[in-house]
Amino acid sequence: MEKKIGSLILFFILAGAVVAAGCIGGGGTQTSTQSSASSTSSQTQKEVTLVIATPEEIEGTDIQQVSWANIVHDLIFQSLVVYTLDLKGVVPNLAESFEVSKDGTEITFKLPKDAKFSNGDPLTAEDIKKSVERYRNVSPYSEDFAVVDKIIVKDSQTAIFKLKEPAGYLWAVLASVYGAPVNVNLANKIGNEAFNRKAVGSGPYKVEEWVQGSQITLIRNPDYKTHIPFVKNKGPFKFDKIIVRFIPDDFTRVSELKAGNVQIVFGIPLEQVATLKKDPNVQLLSYLQPGIDYIMINTKKPPLDDVNIRKAIALAINRKELASALQNLVRPAYGYLSLAQVGYDEATEKELQTEYSYNLEKAKQLLAAAGWKDTDGDGIVDKNGKPLKLTLMVPLDRPVIKKAAPIIQSQLKKLGINLELREYEYSYIRKMTREGNFDMAMRAYWWNDADILIYIFHSDAGYPWSNPKVDKMLEEARTIPDFTERAKKYGEIQKAIANEMPVIPLFSEYQYVGVRKEVKGVIMGIDGSIYLNDAEIS
Repeated sequence: MEKKIGSLILFFILAGAVVAAGCIGGGGTQTSTQSSASSTSSQTQKEVTLVIATPEEIEGTDIQQVSWANIVHDLIFQSLVVYTLDLKGVVPNLAESFEVSKDGTEITFKLPKDAKFSNGDPLTAEDIKKSVERYRNVSPYSEDFAVVDKIIVKDSQTAIFKLKEPAGYLWAVLASVYGAPVNVNLANKIGNEAFNRKAVGSGPYKVEEWVQGSQITLIRNPDYKTHIPFVKNKGPFKFDKIIVRFIPDDFTRVSELKAGNVQIVFGIPLEQVATLKKDPNVQLLSYLQPGIDYIMINTKKPPLDDVNIRKAIALAINRKELASALQNLVRPAYGYLSLAQVGYDEATEKELQTEYSYNLEKAKQLLAAAGWKDTDGDGIVDKNGKPLKLTLMVPLDRPVIKKAAPIIQSQLKKLGINLELREYEYSYIRKMTREGNFDMAMRAYWWNDADILIYIFHSDAGYPWSNPKVDKMLEEARTIPDFTERAKKYGEIQKAIANEMPVIPLFSEYQYVGVRKEVKGVIMGIDGSIYLNDAEIS
């Protein structure tokens, strides 16, 4: 599940993932000559091309065969629905309408009569059913649709999803590129390998040419239509072509943006943010990490098995100081959900902020109550002659968290804790925390639905801490279809978790997308979802 978390965020933003191509000149606008069917004379017209740069090359074009996605897949495929920009609900996209039964166990999708795949094949309710069935067979995330008992094809336009139980979390899949229908008939005809090279969906673009190690060229789908209410243009995009260049080097990617050789750049390195803000030719779009960076604690290892020790550490961390030291490129977090997540509850966040904001004196009192005092005057608390020394595992491949670690080390020293930092690759830290071989570890998650908490805090997740009452609450929250009621439930869950503090929330990271000033009409949601429907080069 963790792989998928990172994957969906990459769906639009490519910020936490975790390549150079020749220059595309002319500000992305090229000229071509086309023949008129009614005239022997040639007519010159401008072919408008948008050039986008991303840090990492795609694994393949078939969304059902890849383990992570990016803007390429979003341009090829089209989900049935999308989240609203504020994540407060879902609205139609490919589907012209949808309806949820009162008990939340049926979702009926109505497709437009003229729905087509980008190769011109009709797109019907039967294709929706086939697509889900293929997803279950070939996708690395086949369990996404486990709650779907069956799909009933009422007629060519109507598909009814019958669920085993209400599942509010299913919308995160249905509204993502992963849940988008693919042309299964074509995939079966040409085979999965060929389809992965040139997949067909119903998105605004189709694959013209993929040059591995360099770029992919997409041409406009003339049959594309959407029902998204917050975009003005419901039809084909205004760019004849979109070229997505794979540029792994941060400096090169930003340099190409500054030079005007690319118009949109994902994965802006934080050290370049201040410079780009001053560039008159560049606009920076920002969004908040749909998740948090946090410290996971081994609650089964003394002295961290004492909740007072864990809470003392939480109270000794000054998140505002952290944010300032990180140039305010993060938003302090006191709860376990971000503003950019479905299920976030502002009242809960404020309540937890009041209770767990920086309070060094209270932290010292908790340590003292647990028997830890500085008896020899060396600045480190001790108990039975043993100083309080802990180890914090730090991911060397997560820049923001890595920069935060020494600040936290300094803050905990004021509490009287000797904190040793050890750097490892994030994948290794993830492995060690699952095995319980750690004191404390810096971790992060990215997923735009609160259901992610079940994969961190449920007993079945495999981490050291567990609580049967929280397990039950997490299971109940999954079945609540109403967005407001889900948020309230997740508020209760966060407070129950914080009461035992197995994880200390730190902050959510701000991420940035660079856009040339001549590109107008780009729309971005609070979780980084990007819509180019109304975009144009002026």
